[in-house]
Amino acid sequence: MCGIIGFVSNQNSKDLNIYKKKFVKYQQKLSHRGPDFKDSINFKIEKSECYLGFNRLAIIDLNNNAHKIFYNDQFAFLFNGEIYNIETLKKKYLSNHKFETKTDTEILFRLLINFGSKIIKELEGMFAFTFINRLDGKMLLCRDYTGIKPLYYFHNNYGFFFSSEAWFLYSLSNKELDYGACKFYFNHGFSPQDSTLIKNVNKVLPGSIVTYNFKNNKKTTEYFFNLSKSKTDNKFKNTKNLIEDVIKKNLITDTKVGIFLSGGLDSSILAVTAKNLGLEVEAYTSYFLPENKFTKFNVDFKYADILSKKINFKLNKVAIDEKNLSQKDEIINAYKKLDEPITNFNFFNSFFQSKMAKENNCKVILTGDGADEIFGGYERYKKCYIARKLSYLSFLNKKISRINSTKNEDLPRYFYNFLNIENNSNVFNRDFFNYLKQSDSLKFVLPDSEKKEEVINYFDLKYWIQSESNFKLDRASMLNSIEARVPFQDINFLKNIFPIKMEEKINFFNEKIILKNLNLVPNFIKKRKKHGWFYPESFFLRNYFYDIFKTKFEENKIENQKIFKVNYLMKLLNDHKRGKYFKNELITIMGFQFWYDEVLDS
Repeated sequence: MCGIIGFVSNQNSKDLNIYKKKFVKYQQKLSHRGPDFKDSINFKIEKSECYLGFNRLAIIDLNNNAHKIFYNDQFAFLFNGEIYNIETLKKKYLSNHKFETKTDTEILFRLLINFGSKIIKELEGMFAFTFINRLDGKMLLCRDYTGIKPLYYFHNNYGFFFSSEAWFLYSLSNKELDYGACKFYFNHGFSPQDSTLIKNVNKVLPGSIVTYNFKNNKKTTEYFFNLSKSKTDNKFKNTKNLIEDVIKKNLITDTKVGIFLSGGLDSSILAVTAKNLGLEVEAYTSYFLPENKFTKFNVDFKYADILSKKINFKLNKVAIDEKNLSQKDEIINAYKKLDEPITNFNFFNSFFQSKMAKENNCKVILTGDGADEIFGGYERYKKCYIARKLSYLSFLNKKISRINSTKNEDLPRYFYNFLNIENNSNVFNRDFFNYLKQSDSLKFVLPDSEKKEEVINYFDLKYWIQSESNFKLDRASMLNSIEARVPFQDINFLKNIFPIKMEEKINFFNEKIILKNLNLVPNFIKKRKKHGWFYPESFFLRNYFYDIFKTKFEENKIENQKIFKVNYLMKLLNDHKRGKYFKNELITIMGFQFWYDEVLDS
């Protein structure tokens, strides 16, 4: 696991020295992604200059000879991630080859040299990498199936630039807001799948390969994986074995392993399975203080505590206290280090748990992220299912009528309507609002299906999980130099479980039927009502975050930005403090504002 950064500057560039200085600066800024070792190389490809940087978090093979960039006279390779079936691929294709290290990086480097990009379809794991062929003058940028590991790029007339985080690329751009992307963010609460809020700073899409040609300065994109609802032969009979195999693979490491345990079904399956496999793994959870005030928000914590005692599992507990001033400072500093805005305060749960894991010398964490999308766990799926089945009652029930009458392309906005610019025009400066209104919000490619539960499920796994869920988890963990693994997003689940019809995963009374029927966890976990690991945002906005937001809103520079109407922001904040509900609006604005201050006002 590491942070990667680099660029190719073509012969027309007059700013090579500027690029080099920024390369050094922003490789250092990525040190949290790889604090164990830093390496960099540079070389020429005809008249082009290439600089590559690598910050390593050592997980597999902790020896010094593994701390390096892999390259030779023809090829160079930067890798971020873990390939869980790498030993299988090694035995299959490279059994006679002698290796210097035990790292998946070196094995994958050799596989790419021998087989090119066609080997990517056989990878199981999470990954983002750059592979350069110096002879044919091409560079490949590749990203895993659901966008677990990040990879950004920026392309102009003078070269091609990439990094695990977007800071380096922002510094090279004109820092011009992409109004279509901004509109998307305000409406949905996260940035678009393929772009950032800054023009021309883009993301490598999940399941894709971006190819940059040094010789003509051209870029192309191709896909090695497309999410689909195609038929599967699974029929549940091998699901239990599949889960055990995937979890076992995710526990391969030369370092200490932990689990984020919420007390819900998904993380409990991870903990119980690991215990049954005889593996020494610790769990981490969080709760809120004072407990008498946040009783309903500590339900998951109590279930996690009960489960850990029942299966004799060590549970490390971190308290998030609204009166803890040092935690408040940590939250502000974490906000400032995010290269894209967030609207999900569960980020801070993951952040503080990652911090505790680091303090315990734990480098690898398993989480249940992705299980809800794969196995049908969200309430919105059940709502769509019930509305479709009871469509004949639409004239009696407004909720049923509204869901059934919502067009497929409008479903994401229906379920992820954070600020809704049309209904909140008073929030924005007039000119900025007009820019948003006139811009096309980025469109989704959604299945043409009458089953809206399958449409929104596809949206979640195709768009939401990358830009919201995986982004949140990656940044919360990596800011603490922790590798977060997500077993339920394994390619085997994508191929075998996701295509199963939603009607076999949910019904009127239950969700995640497939998982629950496997009986992998105690009944008190299996039968509990889905609760969700959530944050008391409204409480904290009225107290813990109030002063932070108030100070931010009162700053003159917000007025000078000409984006928000400061007086109206203060009205929202104070109205919320008095008991009205403006949580979504406030956290969306604050996510944007912290990001804006660090990116555009820095």
